[in-house]
Amino acid sequence: MILTVDILVTIAKKEVLLIKRAKPPFEDRLVMPGGHVEEEEELCVAAARELEEETRLTVSSESLVPLLVLDAIDRDPRPGHRVSHVFWIDLLDRSMVEMCRAESDAKEIVIRSLDSLVESDIGFDHWFALEKLKKEIAHESARVS
Repeated sequence: MILTVDILVTIAKKEVLLIKRAKPPFEDRLVMPGGHVEEEEELCVAAARELEEETRLTVSSESLVPLLVLDAIDRDPRPGHRVSHVFWIDLLDRSMVEMCRAESDAKEIVIRSLDSLVESDIGFDHWFALEKLKKEIAHESARVS
């Protein structure tokens, strides 16, 4: 099993920061920033590191909220069973992401409205995380109302 992390970054719970992949698999598709967990590295620390490596966005690992685990055996076409722990962070305003730059596996930084995304835009099984997040936000809004 190969342990990975992915990070869903939202802005005011309305927009999402994704990367356009620079290489296969899913080249040119939108995905969450993420990658492999290093030996003896905590999951949230790995998530914060991967986010910074791919986007130059620095966040505190303590501010990341666990969202879900993606663990389908065929979720990644590369060899090996990759299990991803997905974290979420909501930034209060867009100014925090204006300095982001595509690095590492990222070809481009893309900021889109959560409601504008369609499954065919998204690589890997990251659509499941987006759907889970939309439900969490809707549930939170209903509680507050």
